[in-house]
Amino acid sequence: MIPRLGGRFRLNSSKRLFISSLAFASGWMSLSFTFPLLARNLGFSYSVIGLIGMSGAVPFIAVSYLFRHSTTRVLRIGTALSLTALVSLSIAMVFGYERYFLPIALLASLFQAPWWISNEIALGGMEGSNNAEKYSIGWGLPNAAAPLVMGAVIGAFGFRYVFFFAAAAFTLSIYFTQKLNVVLEQRQHGRTELKYVTSLFFSGLFSGFEYYVLEPLMRSLGYAYYLIGFIVGIYGVMVAIGFIVLNYSKELEPWHYSVISASLVFPTIILAFENSALIIIGVSLASGLGVSVSMSKILSYIAKTSDTRTGVYYYESMFGLGFIIGSLGEGTLLQIMGNFTIFFLFLWSGVYAAAIIIYVKLRSLAVTPSRP
Repeated sequence: MIPRLGGRFRLNSSKRLFISSLAFASGWMSLSFTFPLLARNLGFSYSVIGLIGMSGAVPFIAVSYLFRHSTTRVLRIGTALSLTALVSLSIAMVFGYERYFLPIALLASLFQAPWWISNEIALGGMEGSNNAEKYSIGWGLPNAAAPLVMGAVIGAFGFRYVFFFAAAAFTLSIYFTQKLNVVLEQRQHGRTELKYVTSLFFSGLFSGFEYYVLEPLMRSLGYAYYLIGFIVGIYGVMVAIGFIVLNYSKELEPWHYSVISASLVFPTIILAFENSALIIIGVSLASGLGVSVSMSKILSYIAKTSDTRTGVYYYESMFGLGFIIGSLGEGTLLQIMGNFTIFFLFLWSGVYAAAIIIYVKLRSLAVTPSRP
């Protein structure tokens, strides 16, 4: 049973959502930043590190599909399962991260998905207003801060303290996690065009690459932990800034956001030829903004053209598929063929952006009446 705050300090579900998502994301973002660095420190290959990334992405595709017809009971079990498992595995990592790192990291990655997806599905049934925004801010802040802080912590004190912090953060999330409820809704009128949603694939592609390939690559190149944390933190900061700016920007057609997002991820091809700190920072800045465009505006487009559960499935499966290829796919390619594979991987984001522009142009010509 989850304890409740009483008296004048009692929190409604909307406020509990913000605190629980802030705590959960702080724990998970700390782990996801640390896993690739610790794996490289323990001598694991890029393909094995990518396997850890894949183990975190595949459940998002599977769980979001299975939860399309979930009940309130299923959502509550999902959050409880994630939190219980992650607290236990974080504590286990404190004492056994050198000997049992890989199985614990794989299990922890597998168990995170039900918490995220259960809360995303239940957003519409919570008290208060602007729940989606509170949820986004709740995970967005740790997405930026966790790498900055944990990079310094690892450099100064080692890996063990990260797992102490993660266990405490997940425990706090247990305390504040609200009772989730399913709200039945009518299916939205309209059709979600997957050609626009595909930009989420490239956002997932870069995210998987950033955490599970670029992080260990920077460590192999001799970058200090605090500098790696700073660079990955910049990516998170740009995602957060993008969310804020886009809330006040002029609304455009969905295809504009797809093109903008993919075009901002495209410069990652430069890393095939140059991996200095300034270049990596520049790529992280551009791609972070690109990821924020798809994760906010394309998500908004999906929400307007489908019901919540179908929308969550579109969002999580497309992003998750990109994450798998960006982490395991590129990690394996880089290990076998070298850095030049980065060029071929991210070249497709530019091809996609160009294809969307051509498609829209041809469509406009087709519907434009000819002169008599």
